[in-house]
Amino acid sequence: MHLTSTLGATALLAATANAALRGFNYGAFFNNQAPKQQADFEYEFNAAKQLPGTNGAFTAARLYTMIQHGTINSPISAIQAAINTNTQLLLGLWASVDDATFQNEISALKTAISQYGQAFADHVVGISVGSEDLYRITPTGIENHSGVGAQPDQLIRYIQQTRAAIQNTPLAGKPIGHVDTWTAYVNGTNAGVISNLDFLGVDGYPYFQTTMANSIENANQTFYDSYQATVNSAQGKPVWVTETGWPVSGPQQNQAVASPDNARIYWEDVACSLMAKDINLFYYTLQDAQWGQPEPSFGIKPAGDLAQVQPLFDTSCPQRDKCSSAEQHVIGSSYSALISPTRSTIFNFYLSPSDDGKICYLVFMLPNQSPEFWTPYQITSPGGINVIQLDSPATVTTNARIAGNGTLVGTVPQLNKGQFYKVATLPCQSGTIGYKVDSLDGLNMQFFQVNAPPLGLFVMVSD
Repeated sequence: MHLTSTLGATALLAATANAALRGFNYGAFFNNQAPKQQADFEYEFNAAKQLPGTNGAFTAARLYTMIQHGTINSPISAIQAAINTNTQLLLGLWASVDDATFQNEISALKTAISQYGQAFADHVVGISVGSEDLYRITPTGIENHSGVGAQPDQLIRYIQQTRAAIQNTPLAGKPIGHVDTWTAYVNGTNAGVISNLDFLGVDGYPYFQTTMANSIENANQTFYDSYQATVNSAQGKPVWVTETGWPVSGPQQNQAVASPDNARIYWEDVACSLMAKDINLFYYTLQDAQWGQPEPSFGIKPAGDLAQVQPLFDTSCPQRDKCSSAEQHVIGSSYSALISPTRSTIFNFYLSPSDDGKICYLVFMLPNQSPEFWTPYQITSPGGINVIQLDSPATVTTNARIAGNGTLVGTVPQLNKGQFYKVATLPCQSGTIGYKVDSLDGLNMQFFQVNAPPLGLFVMVSD
């Protein structure tokens, strides 16, 4: 087996589209316990897309249950609403229940698949089994009267049942995750749950982290510390932010003061930064009550007609370095590469005619940094990569607007030092082939591709 030569040409391209999810959390009923109907969900989903300052970016919805409120196991009406409004769904199965009751969630899921078929599957981006179940059984959760939770072995059983329920259906292959607090994920007794997941959803609220510095001035650091702790415990799996926010009203919690002004600061410092990093985000929340005012209240909009009331704070994001002119900028190099939420790298490889018919392995190598070797790379934000085989290789005129189409051939959820990753196994094709490498989950990395020790993307040809 031999390695091909390093990059034939590299183009650092501004990302052509933001593929990260942006959405809100949606309950199954109003605060007077009345169930939300299809028309209610449609109204809410459309209102999210019309939120001022967001350019219609909030097109996803996270649900907590598969069951229509007030029924035993009928599918939630949010599904048809999502199909009608072209809203992406992170499904939820409520898991803080006994085995017999959880079967109602499974039954509703199966019925939804049968009833809505491929149209349903086309709008599902993931399935979350449970929400903060592990947190609720901790001393802190019990002290805060958080309600009934679930044990790790119970969650593992429910995750496996959900995976079995979608086999050989239009939902087969959809990622299955779990939503919990960072404190649950760093607890080693829950590692078995993580092993059974495709992704982790983390709920992070500096406002409630009263044993830490949690003023609005520290909120960004406090949030990202908890996010990074989750990433470090994720066993290389993607981490989605499934809940975060700052209250517009409510009691002071340690140093944290609830107010619209502070909610605006949090939106800019945390929500906008997550979106800039292309990290999947489900913000809490667009409106937490149509009538009255919860305490604390996290609603961007106050009580009232959701489409008519105005936000309590500015929900635009400051301009960043994602200018359109960058999309036309090409940086050619034989060795330098940059992979970030706003930049991708195209690698060209040449295979000789003698390689036809052999097996090629697309690999990414990230050696340990050591004084014994020159390992020129820097990772300023963790994450992974998606690798796309382009229909045609890069040329000197390639830019983000004309990079061309391609096919996703492999994913590395998390790059870690000292690792060798086999991204894809493909039949060798002679000639020049282009691969575009995109950032996944906020990876920001620059490196100088070298052979000794190998660093970067390579094609290995079987002899």
